[in-house]
Amino acid sequence: MKLPLELIMKNVEHKQTIEAVVNEKVAKLEMSCDHIISCRVFIEQNPTHQHAKHTYHVRIDVRMPPHHEIVIKRDSGRNAHDDLSAVVREAFAAARRQVEVIVDRQKRKVKSHTLASMMPSKLRKFLKMEEE
Repeated sequence: MKLPLELIMKNVEHKQTIEAVVNEKVAKLEMSCDHIISCRVFIEQNPTHQHAKHTYHVRIDVRMPPHHEIVIKRDSGRNAHDDLSAVVREAFAAARRQVEVIVDRQKRKVKSHTLASMMPSKLRKFLKMEEE
């Protein structure tokens, strides 16, 4: 990555543990694509009542050349029993999938459809019959 990781945590407990998980996932993201320009991670823990579980919000912004920007948002929402590291892992898994799709497109590994394959089968049969 050309620019360092930008990590912002708001109202988060166990910052060192979460930071280690984020650094590990960013390293895996870099293995999928070596030309990532920037990666910003915002993690927020919403304060709730003492008897209720905390909810987490994770946002990942990844920029790749030439003009690709991936934004992933994950909330623990209804799954308030999920811990923060699980929500972070889920968000990075989604980011990695999208980065791999962009890399495949850039390397032209995506299947291209020919005009003949997109034609209805009856029309193909008809055109073959006319050629014979």
